[in-house]
Amino acid sequence: AEKPLHVIEGPLMSGMNTVGDLFGSGKMFLPQVIKSARVMKKAVSYLLPFMEAEKRLRMLAEGKDPDIIDENDTSAFAGTMLIATVKGDVHDIGKNIVAVVLGCNNYKVYDIGV
Repeated sequence: AEKPLHVIEGPLMSGMNTVGDLFGSGKMFLPQVIKSARVMKKAVSYLLPFMEAEKRLRMLAEGKDPDIIDENDTSAFAGTMLIATVKGDVHDIGKNIVAVVLGCNNYKVYDIGV
């Protein structure tokens, strides 16, 4: 993969889709699903610094200072997203992945957690 985001959108998501299919067909059970989700979360955490560095380089190439971002400048971001999940929901890993992908695609993401 050329970019860290491609790793998430490609092999990692493909693996999680396979996990979902196996779970849906009764060939995989909840403990394995949870373990797979933890691996996904760790992989995304590992890739995050690389994605942030890539974003900084992109901003510098555009003539923007990545250390000075005007939160009120609507042209600074592709859009704004508020994301959360409810306590006890198993989808918090998916929420975190969505937040990372949107952030890497120049969205301002407000993650209010669980």
